[in-house]
Parts: sequence; C-alpha cells; structure tokens
Amino acid sequence: MHLEIYPTHNHLNGDSIEDKNVVIIDVLRATSVIANALNNGASKIKTVASIEDAFLQKANNSELILGGERNAQKVTGFDFGNSPLEYSREKIAYKTVLLCTTNGTQAVEKSKRAKRIVAASFLNLKSITDYLINIKEDTIVICSGTNGNFSLDDGLCAGLLLHELRKCKTISTNDFGELLLLPFENKNFDLKNTLKKASHLKYLESKGYGSDIQYCLEINYLTILPIWENDGFIHKE
Repeated sequence: MHLEIYPTHNHLNGDSIEDKNVVIIDVLRATSVIANALNNGASKIKTVASIEDAFLQKANNSELILGGERNAQKVTGFDFGNSPLEYSREKIAYKTVLLCTTNGTQAVEKSKRAKRIVAASFLNLKSITDYLINIKEDTIVICSGTNGNFSLDDGLCAGLLLHELRKCKTISTNDFGELLLLPFENKNFDLKNTLKKASHLKYLESKGYGSDIQYCLEINYLTILPIWENDGFIHKE
C-alpha cells in the first residue's frame, strides 16, 4: 500500500485526486472540529469554500448550523467559530453543520472528485489507521497547511499515521512522507513538546485558544471515522 503525502492543499490539482482515496488533515482545527462535532451527535458536517456560499445555503435552509473562521476568529453572523469545544452535544445533536474555514475546508473542496474522503486528526488517528488497514488501497494524505504554508502540526499527524500503519503493514510513501516519519524513529521523541514550536499553534495560543490546542493534541481520544458521503462527513460505524 502506498501513501502519497502532500504538504499543503495548494499542491493538489483535480487530476491528482480523481477516484483516489483521500485523507485530509487539519489538526488546528477543522478536522478536529469535524471529529468532535460528529462525536457529539451532529448528523452531518458539510463544508463550503466561501463565506458567501455559506450564507446562501443558510438562506435556503434555516436549520443549518454555520461554523468556521477567518484569521482564526469566528465569522460574523455564524453560529460557531472553529473551536472544537464549542460543538457540544446540547447544541448540535441531530443537526447539520456547514463548516467554512481558511484551510481545512478548502482542502475538502479540492478533493471532491476523490473516490473516498476521510477527515483525520490526532483525536481520531486510530480510527483512520484501522480504516486504511481495512481498505488496503493506495491513499493520498493532504496536510491542509496554513495560508498556503506547511504546518508542522498537520505534518506530524501524517507522520504518526504512517508510523502506526507501518507497525501493521508494508507501507511505501514519497520522500516527504519519509521525512515526516523520521522523528518517530527516535524513541525519546516528544511529540507534544515539539508541536509547541509550530507557528500556527503559537498563533492560536496568542489569540487565546490554549484550551483548543490542548484538546486537539489528545491522541486517540475519539473513536470516530468521519467519511464523506454524498454532500458531507458522517460518522461511519
């Protein structure tokens, strides 16, 4: 099985992902929001690329819950921002969330010609690992990045995914994937301490999102498999 790792969604084009299996990673914070919202009972997480499209869909369906951000801040007029901790069971159970973020949902939009799309984060890493072992097919892993730049948090999540898969299967990857695997070959590697140096993490911390960061870096906290079906992510049992 081969995993091709992309450093940002800007490295994608439609032909490269058509009819392929795709894993999207946006640790801070879109894919963590998706996992947590589904865990708390949301029926579906739809995504949209632009704020204008989000408001248009809301105008056509008042039951939609709008969530997302620009520059890490909640969009004016949205119900929620991009903090996974906002998406509590009391507020979103049995509801459809429409998510619009700067990076993660852009990666989703570029992947809609894929055969399958799943959303990965540290929170649900084992569920993604088990899923890939089960399907036994080549897969593209997209690190969403931050404003067009590579994000260390996404990269190390992809590296850990590869590391866990190689415990169970023979996995080939591209040079970038091999690079992301290197830290996990050191038994003394401290993932959370290393991630403290990530630029996007430090930016979110400066905006007061320390609790989000702490939550998003919890590994295997949720047993959720967000898989794209028709027009949004659902939890696949």
